[in-house]
Amino acid sequence: MAGMQFVVSGDSMAARNFVLGVFQQQQWRVELKGDWAATAEHGSKTASYVGGAFAGKSGRHVILNIAVSVDPQGNTVIGLSEGASGFSGGLIGVSQARDVYQAIYDNIGAALSAAGIYVAHFKV
Repeated sequence: MAGMQFVVSGDSMAARNFVLGVFQQQQWRVELKGDWAATAEHGSKTASYVGGAFAGKSGRHVILNIAVSVDPQGNTVIGLSEGASGFSGGLIGVSQARDVYQAIYDNIGAALSAAGIYVAHFKV
């Protein structure tokens, strides 16, 4: 399963809340699954499954699973794993999903950098 890991400095709970705020600002729905895990959803299941490729990027339903941990150096790791791939829209849907994922990765990276807590990121 594809995804991204962001390594950030500072308080883990503050970093988690910051990243969840970025998701919400970008119109993602966030559901906490305990203190250190969450699910973020974008778009509409109905539009994606009924409309297929016609759902477009704004309507493409995608899911990211979020896991927060601490690395051996004491940095916070925000792991994002892709939970839905856009297959309902064929190759166009998969491409739309890839674009939606890349946009949120770019927005999170930019927000973490602007906040001065970005350390690194890794594609997984």
